[in-house]
Amino acid sequence: MRVCLRVRLYRQQALWLVTALSFFLAGCAGTEALRREVDANIARGNYKQAAELIRKNDKLYGEKNEVLYNLDLGLLYHYLGEPDSSNTYFFRAERKIDELFTKSISQQALSFIINDNIIPYDGEDFEKVMVNVFLALNFAQKGDFDGALVEARKVDIKLREYARQYDDKNTYREDAFIRYITGALYESSGEVNDAFIAYRNAYRTYERYRQQYGVNAPGFLLDDIVRTATLMDFTEEREEFEQLGGKPYDRTMRFEEGTILVITYVGHAPKKEQIRPSVSIPDTAGILHTFQIALPKFVPRYFGGREYSIEAVSATDSLSAVPEVAQDITAIASKALDERLAMIYLKSGGRAVLKFLAAEKAKSELKKNESKLANIFGSIAIDLLIGATEQADTRSWQTLPAQIHLARIQTKPGAYTLRVKSSDGLFAVRGLSVNVRAGRTSFVIVDDVR
Repeated sequence: MRVCLRVRLYRQQALWLVTALSFFLAGCAGTEALRREVDANIARGNYKQAAELIRKNDKLYGEKNEVLYNLDLGLLYHYLGEPDSSNTYFFRAERKIDELFTKSISQQALSFIINDNIIPYDGEDFEKVMVNVFLALNFAQKGDFDGALVEARKVDIKLREYARQYDDKNTYREDAFIRYITGALYESSGEVNDAFIAYRNAYRTYERYRQQYGVNAPGFLLDDIVRTATLMDFTEEREEFEQLGGKPYDRTMRFEEGTILVITYVGHAPKKEQIRPSVSIPDTAGILHTFQIALPKFVPRYFGGREYSIEAVSATDSLSAVPEVAQDITAIASKALDERLAMIYLKSGGRAVLKFLAAEKAKSELKKNESKLANIFGSIAIDLLIGATEQADTRSWQTLPAQIHLARIQTKPGAYTLRVKSSDGLFAVRGLSVNVRAGRTSFVIVDDVR
């Protein structure tokens, strides 16, 4: 009678664990289904529908993914051209990230036992930086250059802190794209000296980008450096960058022309997926036990190659430009995660050892039972529990673009209409109105996130 009760008990335990695992998998399936639907709407340019889907399904995000919820909505409203709504969500995300900076010790300890998914997600380092990049662009679109510069300076503060945390061993220590945007903001505000410094720093950072991410400095950046050096009478610097390919600048044109800066978002950002490498651990008898651990890996969803052409048409002029890759988020994300992988591997391996030892201890207790059937059910329950709890943290900001392209058009003041089309013929914008003012930069956002 006692044996039968034990068998029933272990059967119930196994059933409970299978049921719990089923609910977990069902939750994952629901999140994946939402993700696919959101991505499909983004690819069609249906940003409003994508935002409504996210708000209706906020429970699928849950409390532990509050940062992601706000990041996704903030970026969707940015794509929609609604900077105030976008800023609302981005500031919420930033506040939550700051709150999570001092993480709960108990949650961190528990993550060593279970997995990282039990910890509230606070974003990858590059994701935290991109919050301020998009905030800066939102303010720039509104013409609030002071507000935009505040956000650009936050990027520098964050990157310095991350470099300190990694003892300057991390690759993503500077952001060339935001340095360029900072230069454009300073120049448009009349702070030419600061603009020159920002452009020059952007160029130097792009030299590292070329080695790290395969991204070259936009061709017009040398012209920007020569122009601002000329206006500041920096003869040595002007000559240096003219020799590198920058075009000579006629300083009398300063108040005769303005700038259209076209920022194009291209492709879907990479997605984190789970990989399960094997780990071997010997027991006290020297017998080798091999099992799998779970690790995250960024998988690209856009592989480059899409190009664009831009035409700016006014009543008297027609100018053209070809955007250049200025930020490769896919490359930055993959490199940053790879650099953290050693630490994640150590944590996962340590967690695997703890789970292995706990499982062996539990199974040794089962062997004291008289029933082999009870042992079988109990062992199954233990293995199910171990397998269910070992899951990689595959959360990431998936509404991000894969790349950001830049084009700069210097032209006479006036009203212009922009026409943008992609090289594959699947994307075209024909009616973007832009008002160009002398000595000012007009920021234009174009999105082809598919």
